[in-house]
Amino acid sequence: MRKTYFIKTFNLNWNLSIFSILGFFLSIVFGVVVSKTESLSKFAPLSKISFYFENIYRLVLMSTFLMILLLLFSVTIENISRLKKDSLTNYFLSIIKTFRLRRFTYQIERTDKVMNDSQSKTTMNPIYHDFNQAVRKSVVDISDNQVLVFIKVPRSQQAQKILKDMEPFLKEEISSQNPDYYFSNPERIKNELWFTGNKR
Repeated sequence: MRKTYFIKTFNLNWNLSIFSILGFFLSIVFGVVVSKTESLSKFAPLSKISFYFENIYRLVLMSTFLMILLLLFSVTIENISRLKKDSLTNYFLSIIKTFRLRRFTYQIERTDKVMNDSQSKTTMNPIYHDFNQAVRKSVVDISDNQVLVFIKVPRSQQAQKILKDMEPFLKEEISSQNPDYYFSNPERIKNELWFTGNKR
């Protein structure tokens, strides 16, 4: 099964969005710090502090700018392709239903790890941690004639068993979210699980 451009770039674009927002706020913080430490440059022993903060500010600002440019470039390519061959409505539906699928597949089970006689620490079950790491890369790509659902298969055998047991529920959930499409049984290709839906 061949990945579409949307499936290939969705996780990258999402990470770029998160880091761009983080970089934006950091640039504001460091901008304020630089303005407050400018007066320190008059004092020789403290002049380096202002210099370091100014360099960090420039680095954060430049990194944020480059990430935003890359994000805009990637999204623009996808949107132009959608306008030519599909529709922007399906682009936004793909984003919404991708996050719905991720929320549906997320598993949680915490265990109490005994540190000593008087203390214990609550941790995530490592099997579910492996499972969640894989399925949070899932992507739903909706077009006028077809729906492609990509799910990354976890590495461990126990986590794969959870995914295997979940397949009927996944198909039911995906079908209910996209009633205008008929979905075949999932197909596994190496470490990828695919659901394909065709227009009724």
